[in-house]
Amino acid sequence: MKTMRILGALAACLLSTMALGDNIYKYRAPDGTILFTDQASDRVSRHYTLLSVRKGWTYHARKLTEAQRDQFDRHITQAATTYKVDPALIKAVIHAESMFDRYAVSRVGAQGLMQLMPETARQLDVSHPFNARENINGGTRFLAYLKGKFSSLDDILAAYNAGEGNVRRYGGVPPFAETKAYVKKVKQLRQRYAGQFIAKLGEEQPVVAAR
Repeated sequence: MKTMRILGALAACLLSTMALGDNIYKYRAPDGTILFTDQASDRVSRHYTLLSVRKGWTYHARKLTEAQRDQFDRHITQAATTYKVDPALIKAVIHAESMFDRYAVSRVGAQGLMQLMPETARQLDVSHPFNARENINGGTRFLAYLKGKFSSLDDILAAYNAGEGNVRRYGGVPPFAETKAYVKKVKQLRQRYAGQFIAKLGEEQPVVAAR
C-alpha cells in the first residue's frame, strides 16, 4: 500500500452526500498560484483562470430513530479502539456525512457511511465501501491520519471536509461557509454522542457503548 502521505492529497475528495451547499471554486492566478474560494467567477478578477468547481456540504436535519442512530455502534467502537479515535467523533462524522445510510452516494461519487471517494477508499484498503464495517474502519483510519497532522479538532474536521492542503494554505479552517458549518455541526453532534461511550482511548480496556 502507498504511504499515508497520498491520503493528504486525496482529502479534498471526501465530500458529503448532502452535497447541496456552497460551491468551492479553484482558480489559477496569473503568477501560477492556486486560489480556493467560495466566490463565483463574476466576483473574482478576470485574470484568474477557473480550474474546477465542486459542490459543497449542507446539513438537512431529519428525524432518526434510536435504532437508526445506534445500528453501527459495534463497528464504531472497534474502529475507535484500533485507531485511537474518539468514538463519539466517528459517530458524529457518520451522522453529518450520511445520516447513517450505508448506501449513501453523493453527486460526485462519495460512498457509504463516511462518504469515501473511490480512490480514497482504495488507498484506505476499503474494497467494499457499502460494507458498514469496512467504510467505518477506513474513515476512522483517515481521521487518525489527520489527527497525527493537526492538533486542533477544528483543523482535523476542516481537513476531512475541505482537504489537508486547504487547512495548511489558510493556516486553519478555510474561509468557506460550507467548511465552517461542517466543523460546527460535527462538533455539536460529537457532544450529543459523548455520553454514549465509556472508557478512554489509550487504556487497556476496549471502548464500549454505554448502553
